[in-house]
Amino acid sequence: MTLQIPIHHKTYGTNTMLIDKEDYDKIKDLNLTLNYTSNPNTYYGQSRVYKLEKILDESEILPSGRTRKKVYKYDKSIHIHRLVMGLDDYKKDKRMIHHKDGNGLNNCKENLVICDAMYNSQSVRKIHYETKNYYFENDPKRKCKWRAHIKLNGKKKCKRFETEEECIKWIDNEKKTFIDIYEDRKE
Repeated sequence: MTLQIPIHHKTYGTNTMLIDKEDYDKIKDLNLTLNYTSNPNTYYGQSRVYKLEKILDESEILPSGRTRKKVYKYDKSIHIHRLVMGLDDYKKDKRMIHHKDGNGLNNCKENLVICDAMYNSQSVRKIHYETKNYYFENDPKRKCKWRAHIKLNGKKKCKRFETEEECIKWIDNEKKTFIDIYEDRKE
């Protein structure tokens, strides 16, 4: 069973993190927040870990003027997906966690895979192509009047054709080739 846990962030609003019911005990006492800096395409759930720096006497006053018995200092942040999969901090354990669906807030075990950096970088992007399609250029000097534009994962391709049919066929062939290459990398 999957639980939906809201994570509130001052700037980015409230987002929902998914986690399995059996893993909820691992995170129920943590202060959850969003990590939005490690990947510009998705958010990740994280928790800040503080360690006890010192215990104050009753007579000691902090520079802010407040008195308290314990002083905590920020130690590190730990990602929830690493906690769910049983991995230690990234500084100690260099293995990575790959989210199959690309959603960093989906921390269900069937969505997570322990992998190395090479696998994670190859499969991090989903297939992305956009086409400006094709258009007719009314230029009497040009023999090839049809022009096609396609962008595949940031790489632009442009080509001219004599007929509209050739243009459409080239666009479809480029998309198919790109999808085949992407599927080979995933395996």
